[in-house]
Amino acid sequence: MPATEFERDVSATLDELAAWISKAYPDAERRGVGDHLITRRGAVLELVATPGPERRIALLRLPTLRIRYRFTAGDAEDRAALLSRLDLFMHRGGG
Repeated sequence: MPATEFERDVSATLDELAAWISKAYPDAERRGVGDHLITRRGAVLELVATPGPERRIALLRLPTLRIRYRFTAGDAEDRAALLSRLDLFMHRGGG
């Protein structure tokens, strides 16, 4: 299966992202600041995050990250399962 790549903007810091990844996938490899490699079953996901512009809502300031997701291996089912678990750990509460 060819590589699949997409980007997302996330309101988080690099440290928060690293914590979410390590909770979802304790065996994930941290290759550098904002650079992670996750392997689950046959799926391999490279994540590269860079800080984005701060979002401001009135007096509230939110850090942002631009995250590039790149699957380099795995079938659609394995990729979806990997991403679903990661998304669950990255989800913030709310009403």
